[in-house]
Amino acid sequence: MKRSLRLSLVAGASLVGLASFLVHPFGTVKAKSSTAALLFGAEVDPAVARILQRSCQNCHSEKTQWPWYSYVAPMSWLIENDVQRARDHMNFSGWDQYGIEKRQELLARLAAEVRNRQMPPARYTLLHSSAKLSDGELDRIYQWARTERRRLKQLSGR
Repeated sequence: MKRSLRLSLVAGASLVGLASFLVHPFGTVKAKSSTAALLFGAEVDPAVARILQRSCQNCHSEKTQWPWYSYVAPMSWLIENDVQRARDHMNFSGWDQYGIEKRQELLARLAAEVRNRQMPPARYTLLHSSAKLSDGELDRIYQWARTERRRLKQLSGR
């Protein structure tokens, strides 16, 4: 009896483990990768680019570095969902594919969310402390987003 119970538990755990590698309810998020520069087509100060790479690119680009626990369900599903939603909102890898008006809208939203300390989310920085932004970094991103938005406004003639 104990042996069959143990065997059932091992089989069940193996099945769950296999499912965590095979089942991806949010699509092929991990399969998408890009070699394009972040924010290609934007004028980005190198210091701001480094901050965005450190704190934003894991979710808002196709240059995600997937930690080991992102391959084990149910954590994999939570992380893949978060990354997919973040990329749907704003994908730095596809910046050049957005129109000027869309870029302005995204920069306005970025500035507001950084200013209000909504990005990066606290639950993300709990596991990724290096992604935390100092007051100076928050201000630097905010100022860059405003400046880039004004530049795009001038380009569009509005």
